[in-house]
Amino acid sequence: MITKQGTLMKFLRLFTLGYVGGTIYCLMYIRYVFYDQMLELMGCTNAQLGLLNTVSSTISLALFLVGPYLADKLDAKRVITFAIGSITVLTFIFAMFVSHYNIALIIWGLQPIVMMPYWACLVKYINNLGGEGESGSSFGTYYLINGLSGALGNAIPLAVSRSFGFQGAMVALGIMTLFGTILAVLFLENEKALEKRGVYLKGDEPIRIRHIPYVLKWPGFWILGLAYLATYTLYSNVSYFNPYLINVIGIDPDASSVYAVIRSYGAMIVAPLGGIMADKVFKSTSTWFIVAFSISAVMFAIPLFFTENSNPTLVSIYSVLPSLVVFALYSVTYSILRELHVSPIVAGALIGISGKLSMPVDGVYPAMFGSWIDKFGNQGFTYIFMFLIGNCVFGILIALWAKRLDKQCKNGRTMNLGKLAASETTEAPVA
Repeated sequence: MITKQGTLMKFLRLFTLGYVGGTIYCLMYIRYVFYDQMLELMGCTNAQLGLLNTVSSTISLALFLVGPYLADKLDAKRVITFAIGSITVLTFIFAMFVSHYNIALIIWGLQPIVMMPYWACLVKYINNLGGEGESGSSFGTYYLINGLSGALGNAIPLAVSRSFGFQGAMVALGIMTLFGTILAVLFLENEKALEKRGVYLKGDEPIRIRHIPYVLKWPGFWILGLAYLATYTLYSNVSYFNPYLINVIGIDPDASSVYAVIRSYGAMIVAPLGGIMADKVFKSTSTWFIVAFSISAVMFAIPLFFTENSNPTLVSIYSVLPSLVVFALYSVTYSILRELHVSPIVAGALIGISGKLSMPVDGVYPAMFGSWIDKFGNQGFTYIFMFLIGNCVFGILIALWAKRLDKQCKNGRTMNLGKLAASETTEAPVA
């Protein structure tokens, strides 16, 4: 039987997990805020800068089944502490060699390796922190702290960079993740100690190989995976407003970085709006997709008419606005599951594998977009925005496909699981 933890200790553990979760990825995506500063210091091209995330994404994809396997075998506290501690070490190393691109490549390649089982252990820990009946509120608190600490993980280094440059900013980030490492050591309990109190950390249902053929045959798999590709593409690439403001509009890089922090984290406050629109207003995630992608397409088209003579303040403020729609769209991506009529038996496999269809967002697009800027100069940003507009059209088509499948299923179409349905008497939980 699971016993309740003290309110204070539960909060301290959630605070620790949220703080770690908000800062552990700051190094990997630091180019979102310090784009031009990294270009100048490392003397690399835009394509080479994007290649850093390509390296991370490719290694992460190769190891995506290894992480959950290790999470079941290793102690969750040790995994989380090792992950944030390793990122701290890598951050300090990067701070020492910020002008060495080849060292940066190695550091970006090591990040997904040291974090292999981190996410699965994090989910496992939060799911059971206050008992399974409290997992929803635990995740809500976690994401609140996660968002705030992620904003600080960029805002504080940015403030430090004003006086001590980019190298000082990386030292500041290293100190912040070091603080997260100390919190993990002090406040997280190892699994043996938790078991003595009757708390057993159980992870998500593992992906079963025999489920995969049935998953791939169901249109809902492709709809979910491609929908996530479309929403994540927008979510990730609003970051290109940062170099756009510097190169096209001509604002100061430090000022552009401030808007980047607001764009990446401040806009998160509207994320709950997506749930309201999908659940209360339209009562359909696919309908909200159509509306939100349409609005986003218009918002990415407007910058095509800005020039170097446009009002810098007006354009800078406008650059934040697309995020308000994009975050409200991205945050409800997986709620489209309710319209895809996925059998609970294979839902875990479908969700786990479909997310890998978004690999181009981090694995291909950064280097591709960077090469456009290198080759075409400021015209490259026009091509990037046109690509994002095309992505919005793609998202609308995926939403229409979801509506078609939903209608077919309401008229009797079901997943054909054949012998699988007869051989499995227990339902796999929906992640």
